[in-house]
Formats: sequence, C-alpha cells, structure tokens
Amino acid sequence: MVLLAGLLSGCTTFDSFRHAFFEETDEDQMPVITIGVFEPQTGRNSERGKNELKGIELAHSIYNSVDGYKIVLNKVDTQSKVSTTRTAVQGLIDMKPVAIIGCAGEASSLAASEYIQQAKIPTITPSATNPLITQFNGYYFRACITESQMGEGLAEYAYRHLESDRIGIVSLKNDSSTAALIDGFTNKIDRYTRYEYTDPIQAKIEISQDEEELKDAVRTISSQGCTVCFASLGTEMMDSFFTLAEEKNLTDITYIGPRSWGESAFTEMMKKHPDIKVVFPYMSVISGTSEASDALTEEAERFQLEYESRYGSDDVPTEDAALGYDSYLILINAIHNAKSTEGKDIRAAMMDLSELRGATGVFSFDNRGNVVRTVNLSTIKDGLIVSEYVTRSESEASRLEDVEETQAETTEEQ
Repeated sequence: MVLLAGLLSGCTTFDSFRHAFFEETDEDQMPVITIGVFEPQTGRNSERGKNELKGIELAHSIYNSVDGYKIVLNKVDTQSKVSTTRTAVQGLIDMKPVAIIGCAGEASSLAASEYIQQAKIPTITPSATNPLITQFNGYYFRACITESQMGEGLAEYAYRHLESDRIGIVSLKNDSSTAALIDGFTNKIDRYTRYEYTDPIQAKIEISQDEEELKDAVRTISSQGCTVCFASLGTEMMDSFFTLAEEKNLTDITYIGPRSWGESAFTEMMKKHPDIKVVFPYMSVISGTSEASDALTEEAERFQLEYESRYGSDDVPTEDAALGYDSYLILINAIHNAKSTEGKDIRAAMMDLSELRGATGVFSFDNRGNVVRTVNLSTIKDGLIVSEYVTRSESEASRLEDVEETQAETTEEQ
C-alpha cells in the first residue's frame, strides 16, 4: 500500500487514493469504462510501441478500477503506418472510450490528432515529441518532454552543473531530426550568458558522413580545449568519433547527445569505449547518483519493482515503457479528480493536474497539453543506463520547434 500510494502523492490524499483504487467491490457488478490504446505492434515503430504497451498494461494490472468503474483496455495496431492509424483511431472512437493513449511515432500521432479533436476525447501520447500534435488540439496531451526541452536540460547540465566555458557542438549537415534539440541547447546557453562577455560555445561544426570531416571535427574539439562536446550523431558515427577521440586522449571530455543514445544499439556500442562518459535525456532509469532527485529516483525504483515482478528480471524497462505507464496513471488520476467520465471534464482535470508523481518524474501541463517538468539526464555505467542529473528548473515546450522531421517521417510511413 505504501508502494502504490507514493505514486500519486501530491495529487490526492492516501484516504481518497485508497477509496478510488482499492475499495473492495464485486468486479462483476461494476460498470465498465474503456480506455482506448493505439500503438504500433508491427512495422518500423513496433519495438517502441510494444514497450509503451507493456508499461500501459503494467499500470492497468495495478489500477484496473477507478471510482467504482472497472477499466477495460481496447487496443489496436497502427502497423506503423499513417493510413492504418487513421482507420484504427476512428475505430477506437466508435467504441466510445473515455480516454485514449497513443502512440509511438510522430507522424501517426499527428495523423490521429484531427479525429481526436473532433471527437473531444482526452488523449495522451507517451513519447511523440512534435509540437504540432498538441499545439492546436485542446484534447491531445503528451507525457514526454519535447526536443527543445531536452536541449535546455542539456544546457543546464553543461553550463550550470559542469560549469563548462568551453563547449563544442558537432552535428550533421541538413539534419532536421536534431534541429529542435540543438536550438533548445543554444538558446538556453544564450539566455545564461546574456549579460556576459564570453561565449562558452567555442566550436559549432557541421559535417557530412565523411571520415575526413569527422577527423577534422575531433581535431577542432581538441584544439579548442573543449570540456563538453555536444554531438548529435547516431550510433555508427559516434563509434568512429569515440575511437578518434580516444586516439587523441580526449577521454576527459563529457559527451552529451540526443535521447537516441538510450537505445540498445548505442549502449551496446559503448562497451567498446568504457573510458568515455556520455550523458543524454532519458526518462526511465535503473538507479540514481547523488545528483539525481531523491523523489524521482524513488519513483523510478518503485516502477522497476512492479515491472520486474510482471516481466522478469531479465527484461529491463525502457523509457517508452515508463512513459506508457505514466500515461495511464495520468488518465486515471484525471478521471478520479473529474468525478466524471465526460471528455470535457476529464480534459479539464488533466489541465489542473499538479505535482503528480509518476515513474518518470513529476507532472503538470501547460495550456497546450505539454508537460511542464524537470529534465532527466542519464549516463551509461557497466552497460546499464543510470540517472546522472535532474535539472533544477522546470522547462516549458517551445512554440517554434522544427517540424521537418515529422513531415519527412509522414512521407516515409505513407
């Protein structure tokens, strides 16, 4: 009971929490409400979709009723395609769910947005970061932070926490996928140094996928004496980058990068570079360091305990699983606080959520459905992703993030 009560501290008292979720009732006599779930179980986004679904199902196994209603999940497969997503979401809407969760995939979430807006059903995406998904839709929320918020978190870590005044940035030419991340980082650095005469960003290098340009970038980072290197590159290029850095004894630099560094391919690659320290945004952590928030680490550990009990010790929870879990928690708290199953009432209750503690942090929302929260940064130790730093200040999503990535992904999925 103590374990589960902690998850919702800050949004309800223990007595009301117990009444909402633990009051003994004959389930056969309980009225039923439905939460719809649309996630890719096949196709290019299936790994992320399956992980989000695992988190959702875990949360549902713990909290399967609210205020006297039994909760049923209706799940559909988007097949990682925009066209299938449209059909799937319309099918879910026809089932009259009180709320919807979904989905992994920027383009699919964006495609679902118009139907959700028309139906006025509160919906939350666990992991889609594109700002357009929520910006013009009063019923769509997100549990994850956006790319610009991640960039701001990395800036606080590099400039405020590490106190680095020699930062290098390396990125791919014409790479729109990390544009918002880099903009969030550089804009935050600019705000930090607005009244100062020095610029901590010593080098801003754009390269193509060329070995010589990669070597030139490493030489520039070395010659500028950078103590932090922000490298928004993928796994294969970072493998080569780290090999070149090791040849120049650049192992005392902290390398920061995108959330994709939390994927299994990157963590496996890092086993070849044990002396390199990497830091990146990541929502689910195995354990924390002294720099991590006590409250956040406690909640992450509680989520992990339940996850291990259900899926086994060999199945390490991903950030997508944790965000799926938190998305479900957010919805049932909103239903409970609304004292209603009407969409407009649940939406209003979601807007009013404050200091709701979940597996990935503390949740509140702005008036566009974006989460306002601290940023969790992680590192890799002994092959595991562990908490490195939690920002001291909360971050709001930018209104002007780059959306070209979604346009490109939409074309590819179609």
